[in-house]
Amino acid sequence: MWGLFKKRKPENEFVALLKFDAARYASSIDHLFSEMDSATRAHILVAYENLLPVVSIMYSEARKKGEDFSLDDFIPEVVAKMQASAGDEVNSRRFAWFLFAALLGRLEKLSKIDNTALEVGAKIWCLLSEDAVFLKRLLPNNIVWKPEEKEWFDLAQPDEKLVEWVINFAMPPMFAEHRFVRDFAQEKQLFLSSFKKRIGFMP
Repeated sequence: MWGLFKKRKPENEFVALLKFDAARYASSIDHLFSEMDSATRAHILVAYENLLPVVSIMYSEARKKGEDFSLDDFIPEVVAKMQASAGDEVNSRRFAWFLFAALLGRLEKLSKIDNTALEVGAKIWCLLSEDAVFLKRLLPNNIVWKPEEKEWFDLAQPDEKLVEWVINFAMPPMFAEHRFVRDFAQEKQLFLSSFKKRIGFMP
């Protein structure tokens, strides 16, 4: 009985985002990514590439068992792991980057039904594409990422080729087709393929 009068622990701000409608969620993610520094966004790109096949498999395995699985299930779990790793610099950074990648993945889902989310996603992916060049100095000696997690990125290629790889392969096709991305590619004189191929999807 007395437990009813105990002070409740405040809800985590990232978990609270899951209750927002599509437009408000998109606005919050837009602000979050716009305020980040380029190095952080570059690491989120690495997290996104490694998260994509993992959550695709988790979704498929859940379906085989007749269960549901989505990023709305995954995000609170990552938040809990991030909080539990407080004081552990390597793991706290790792879980934070995966959390941001999952939040971006959820924006991708909402972009299928909301134009605001679609526009915000295209804008954010232009930032991620441009920031990919920072991986050339950030990734080689980084101890947070495992060697196999770094293999997505060919850091030996010229900067413009690395950015082109992001917009043609890493970027979700729905964003790559947006005018923001077309304008970005034209301004930077980058090749933007009409054929997009990705491994996995965000459930």
